[in-house]
Amino acid sequence: MSTVAVLRWMTRALLGSALTLALGAAVFWVAQRPRFDFRRIEVAGDLRHVSRAAIRGAIAGRLAGSFFTMRLADSRAAFETIPWVASASVRRVWPDRLVVHLVERRAVGTWSDGRVLSDAGLLFDANPAEAELDGPQVEFSGPPRFAAEAADKLRAFAAALGSLSTTVVAVAVSDRASWTIRTASGQTLALGRDDPPGSVQGRLAAIVANYPTVVAQLSGPPAHIDARYNNGFAVTRP
Repeated sequence: MSTVAVLRWMTRALLGSALTLALGAAVFWVAQRPRFDFRRIEVAGDLRHVSRAAIRGAIAGRLAGSFFTMRLADSRAAFETIPWVASASVRRVWPDRLVVHLVERRAVGTWSDGRVLSDAGLLFDANPAEAELDGPQVEFSGPPRFAAEAADKLRAFAAALGSLSTTVVAVAVSDRASWTIRTASGQTLALGRDDPPGSVQGRLAAIVANYPTVVAQLSGPPAHIDARYNNGFAVTRP
């Protein structure tokens, strides 16, 4: 390649680079113009716990950037700092709107340490009184490491007791993972350890299946049922 050809190639390359830089600078300048600032934030979702004040507090000073420069992941994270928010999705709508959809946590009860338990098995800090908006709340007690399992077991307990026309009002789990429930009828059911898995549900199923016979023999419902046995359960009269 001749010297002249090399010089021409270098000239074109430099001009191309300069044009690219100029174009990039122009785009950056346009993106920074106030014309593209967000002028409206729309929040949607089935919201019972999340207030406007909570939203304002969560995003204050954290939503930075314009339509072109805002980092949506950072914006989503800001909304998800609200205790009652399980997840948030954020999208831009031309030319100046930010549309947010929030999914709330659903509370199933309060733990003995004062936190609220969600149906997903997550413990979070919130006002327990607000949890009642999600329906009757169950009292949970025991080591917090059992929270996720407690939420799962509550669903199984509720389904099993439905045929007895009663509900679960309290669930307790010991350090050794032994489960006890209290019903709305005032009875306590000691179900023991879930070892092997499914044992607790099997014991509760046995109680439900034999409950009419027990009531008939006692001439009334028992106050306490201890099912921590391999081949039966013991009952205590009221």
